[in-house]
Order: sequence, then structure tokens, then C-alpha cells
Amino acid sequence: MPRWASDADEGDQREEAATLQSPVPAIPLPVPGKRVVVWLQDEETPSREFEDIMLRRVPSAVAHHFRGAAGARGLTHAQYLSALVALHDALRLRADGGDANAAATLDELGLRTVSI
Repeated sequence: MPRWASDADEGDQREEAATLQSPVPAIPLPVPGKRVVVWLQDEETPSREFEDIMLRRVPSAVAHHFRGAAGARGLTHAQYLSALVALHDALRLRADGGDANAAATLDELGLRTVSI
């Protein structure tokens, strides 16, 4: 079970920084040349308004374009992604409503209507 310890535990009365002490989870040893990412989540965490997303293997040109487009608009990456999802939803409604150009564009991008 993790526990929080401060410098005061050591007999020093300073209460500046706290550290988390937790056993290392049992994971296989990493393969040389490969990265291993471990993250922990408290199972009792209530649903949150926001979530973190980690994207891997994004083509360099796409990542550069995404960061540049967000920054040029003064948006965070999360705000820009939210706007892109809203744009897709609006275009999807037009396509499903009979707009043939919108439907063709979305089909070209592999964004056909799906149910989730």
C-alpha cells in the first residue's frame, strides 16, 4: 500500500516536499531498444470531467501540423482536439442529412457513420 512520507518522518522538522513510497509493480523487464510506460490509477477515483490521452506513433508531419495549428489559434492541444471533434460532428450531421459533398469528404477520410 502506498504511503506518503515527508521529511518530518526522518526526524527533520521541515515539511517541504512529500514523496510517495510504493512498491514497484511486477512487470517484465524491458526489451533493449523498446520503451516501457507504466502509469497507475486509483480504482476508487470517481468519474472525472477531464481525461488524459496519450497518443503514440503519430506521424511527425501530422504532430507538427497539429501543434502548430493549435498554437497559431492560441488554443491548448485539448481545446484544439475538442474543436476538431465538434467540427467532425457538425460535418457528420450535414452528411447524414443529405449533403453529398460532406459525405464524400468524410468517406475519403475514412470517417463513415458508425455507432458507438
